[in-house]
Amino acid sequence: MFKLSRLQVISLFYAAALLLFTVYWSQYYDTYATKKGEELFIALEVLLFVSFFYFVVLQISIAKTNWVLTLMLPIINGIISFLFTIVVLWLGSLDGNPEEDILIFGTVYTSLSGVEGLVLWNKTE
Repeated sequence: MFKLSRLQVISLFYAAALLLFTVYWSQYYDTYATKKGEELFIALEVLLFVSFFYFVVLQISIAKTNWVLTLMLPIINGIISFLFTIVVLWLGSLDGNPEEDILIFGTVYTSLSGVEGLVLWNKTE
């Protein structure tokens, strides 16, 4: 049997939580969002909050001391994910309904943050 490191366990729970939220939010955003465009903004807020928590937990548990990177990565990931979502919608000739936007944005954001966490904090273990 294989053994997961502390970093891998934290990253696995993080990715599972964000992907579950992304799928849930893409299906039920109309229950909570009242204005057009609010559904993606709320998704971004939740993803940023959970990502800040994820990177701070990594920073504390893995004991790497780069707090500027920890606090800037979620914002940078949000910008990159938003631009990637626009490119995918444009190249894929998708109509850009909120469900597609949320699924693309959330999946890209989660995978980008998870890979960054595994790569950047793995250097200290």
